[in-house]
Amino acid sequence: MQGLINDFLRQIIAIGIAVLGFFLERKQRFQIATFTTNQQKLRRRYGIASDSPVLTYGPEIEQRISSAARKLGHKAKFALTSGSTGRPKRLLYSKRRLNTLKRTYIDVFSRACRVLGIRRTSLYVFSSFTPDESLTTMLLDDRSLPSYFTTLQAPYRVQCDDSITGLVKEYGDAAVRLWLLTISNPGVLYSTNPSTIVSFLDETNRDWLRSRQLVKDWHERRDCFSDRLQKIAKRIDSRDSAERMAEIVASDSPLSLTSWAPNVRAYICWTGGYVKPFLDRLTQYLPRPRYQLIPMYSMSTETVETLTCYLGRKASFLPIAKDVLYEFIEEGKADEPSNLLTPAELQTGKNYSMVVSDAFGLRRYQTDDLFCCDGMTLGLPNLSFLRRRQLEYSFTGEKLTAEQLNIVFQRLRQQYPALFHTTFLTCIPCEPRGKRLPHYRILAVGTTRTVQDFSEECERHLCQLNVEYRSKRLSGRLGAVTFANVTTAEFSQHIAKSAHNSLETQFKFLPLYREVWCA
Repeated sequence: MQGLINDFLRQIIAIGIAVLGFFLERKQRFQIATFTTNQQKLRRRYGIASDSPVLTYGPEIEQRISSAARKLGHKAKFALTSGSTGRPKRLLYSKRRLNTLKRTYIDVFSRACRVLGIRRTSLYVFSSFTPDESLTTMLLDDRSLPSYFTTLQAPYRVQCDDSITGLVKEYGDAAVRLWLLTISNPGVLYSTNPSTIVSFLDETNRDWLRSRQLVKDWHERRDCFSDRLQKIAKRIDSRDSAERMAEIVASDSPLSLTSWAPNVRAYICWTGGYVKPFLDRLTQYLPRPRYQLIPMYSMSTETVETLTCYLGRKASFLPIAKDVLYEFIEEGKADEPSNLLTPAELQTGKNYSMVVSDAFGLRRYQTDDLFCCDGMTLGLPNLSFLRRRQLEYSFTGEKLTAEQLNIVFQRLRQQYPALFHTTFLTCIPCEPRGKRLPHYRILAVGTTRTVQDFSEECERHLCQLNVEYRSKRLSGRLGAVTFANVTTAEFSQHIAKSAHNSLETQFKFLPLYREVWCA
């Protein structure tokens, strides 16, 4: 009975989200119409002159961030970045800025649900069970159990409760996620990194009996669980949840998502950059047309870079975040003020790095994110994220680049499509303990341990592509490439942890990492 009541209320919430989406669309159109005027105002507000230098993250930017933080006083908070830098960057946030980001997500989600006709809007976010210093954790900083209506729409929000934390310690992440999804039966899944959903589905299929254990115990002896936990389960319950649990318990082989969360119809995740192998693997679990992929807007810890704009059902990605001044530099040109372009000056088919200014210490900050202009939408560029700019590493001057590694990885995928079509490949600089030489390690993420060693093949390709690398190998200053197969879960636990971030939050998937791992 409670499940029926909850689902009825979810339908009312979904209607409200559709109505909100309608008005937010109109608001966005007005924002686009006044974009140029607002950018001029921001240029004056932030004191950007024609000769203001383009800056990367360093002492001057850090000083500006510190100065802005002093003005905020005790309200200042800091989020740490991840990904391509050797050490995390500290970016300034305030409560007001965090609330703006939350409203931004609500805006994008509401408009997408209305335009794409998503009827069950209840959302499950694959957020981390372990708090960290990432922006995602700051946005999901629930100190106590949210309201009943909040958890109806967003059942993942119950994960802040201590009783759920206890379940994670006893049963593991996958088992708790399976239990929550089976009870709540949401309509939309969300994960910044598609690999997080892949990792969860991989684990439930690989270790089904362990993953279903919490559901089994709950179904067979629910009274043994705490009153607090039973109250939480009642809050997020949905129609026929008991029947779905019984089906899980009765099956000793893995069941698909259609059995334990049949109302899921869409999933939202990042589609830019280097995550295509994970997206391809996701379609094996979430095949079209039953499941609809909704591309996530482009966002870094530094700023929101683009937001979705729908013309009919077609999505464009426009640089229109609130209070952000956007400028661009064409790929291949120097970071000089004379090379800066406004959004309206971009040309279709060309690549540009994004430069941003804001009220939180960023002044003509070079994000080093490279976008392709795919055309103009309502007078603004439709930007698709390509890659990180100037991503390279050197032990002894070899300057191994992400572009060179991408060529190596593409050759492997072409030669061995069955092995690497849905496998994420990356490279890490490795400095072994003892007397062994520093070298590069290629990781095949998402494969089994039975895949052969491709060290010699990777080594041959790198020597062909990079003359300095070949020279350093011949002179004995660099060791040979090593190759390793790891599961997505192992990559999450070991590599992402070394980068001081959890896989579910801000960890970026790149073809090359500049942080050295010791082995």
